[in-house]
Amino acid sequence: MAAAEREPVERLLGASDPRIAPPVPAKSRLAEYEAAARKCGLVLMPWQRTAARYFMASRGRGRGRQPWLYREVAIVVARQNGKTSMLAPRIVLGMEAGESILHTAQNRKVPLEVYRKLLAVLDGNREYIIHRAFGGEEIIHRRTGGSYKLLAPNAGSRGLSADLLLIDEVREQDDEQLMDAMLPTLTASPTPQAIYLSNAGHENSVVLNELRRRGLEGTDAEFAYLEWSASPDLAPDDPRAWAEANPALGRRMPVESLEYARRSRPLAGFETEHLCRWVVSDGERLVGADDWLNCRGIVGDPVRPAMAVSMDPTGSRAAAVIGWLQGDGSIALQVVADVHGSPIDTTRLGRELQKLAVRLRITDIGFDSFTDADIARWLPGAKAIGGAEYANASEFFVRSVMSSQLRWDDAAEVVAGDLRWTTRKYTAANSGAYMAVKADDARAIPAALAAVRVAWLASRPRPPAPKVL
Repeated sequence: MAAAEREPVERLLGASDPRIAPPVPAKSRLAEYEAAARKCGLVLMPWQRTAARYFMASRGRGRGRQPWLYREVAIVVARQNGKTSMLAPRIVLGMEAGESILHTAQNRKVPLEVYRKLLAVLDGNREYIIHRAFGGEEIIHRRTGGSYKLLAPNAGSRGLSADLLLIDEVREQDDEQLMDAMLPTLTASPTPQAIYLSNAGHENSVVLNELRRRGLEGTDAEFAYLEWSASPDLAPDDPRAWAEANPALGRRMPVESLEYARRSRPLAGFETEHLCRWVVSDGERLVGADDWLNCRGIVGDPVRPAMAVSMDPTGSRAAAVIGWLQGDGSIALQVVADVHGSPIDTTRLGRELQKLAVRLRITDIGFDSFTDADIARWLPGAKAIGGAEYANASEFFVRSVMSSQLRWDDAAEVVAGDLRWTTRKYTAANSGAYMAVKADDARAIPAALAAVRVAWLASRPRPPAPKVL
């Protein structure tokens, strides 16, 4: 979408609903949570009510302890949007109901923040016993026996029993050790629940990545995965992306804060922390994200273009990209097909691309013989680009991006999304040669792979166009 068509940033409001979530539960004790929030002095934002509707969803009726609809709830949202502060009302309700609550994170900082907020509300309240000793912070409800206890990540939980687990900053868990220690504490509870909080992770976020995989599959009826994140189809500079990942935007978060973060932070960090998107680190990417954005510019009409096609080995996504030399010596790129299917109808796609090739007088067409032959067979003269030539094409693509010799506009926006998950695979030790490949087997990147091949084809000298007498 062009900048002129976007919502003015001063009117932007963060999204109340997550981009990824199961259906909204029909029954929820949300009213009780809202009353507890008022008791805690918390003015709820719309997105916090939405999240609470899920973790307060109940199988029973009335008040008191009842089985929760969701045994596990994961809430993934960008930083500084208030995900930790919303725990206080849930903790108060739990203690009043007699729940035993354990709260942990990668370090004690986040649980201590919640503990101190609860102290500000409950200090002096004779219904509670408060233990303040460092390392032994705990709040106990005198009448019900309900308790809230901080637990260091390296502290042993063997022998402990809980009804509610609160696990913050799940992205930092790079193995299952914490989960193996904590989840068994819920075994004896008649109303067990675990709530996980995090922003986006990385390739080593073992626990969070597994939670996200389960959430995207959507096959566990007792697990609610809620993710406020920017759509992969939106550019990092698009304010709509900011609103999707930052539900506090325009409420408690000024848009100027995100504008400054985008200007001052490396793009990979901005995407993870503020767009809540999983990205490969800049050191692993085929090309730097900012280098690619610097190539955005004016693209004219195709002039004797080349084409490359690519299909993911799963058969679920395919792309075709055209490229041509412009008058200033730059190479223009446009995505002419980005198709999804289960699987893709390669015959139909091949015929459509064949018609396009005839219409645009495309004679140079590249593909990968291992994955794309089923489409390429419809394209006369298509040439497999692999091995050493593909390594040369990958290296040429990187140099062209770094020198801003490539040009792309909105018609190639999808390539940017794929490049976030494209890395270098070195062909031999100490050779320096590499090929563009997937950074994650679960991520399809056909537009990026087609762009690498078509830039190589488009850079080759062209014979003079035949004269028409």
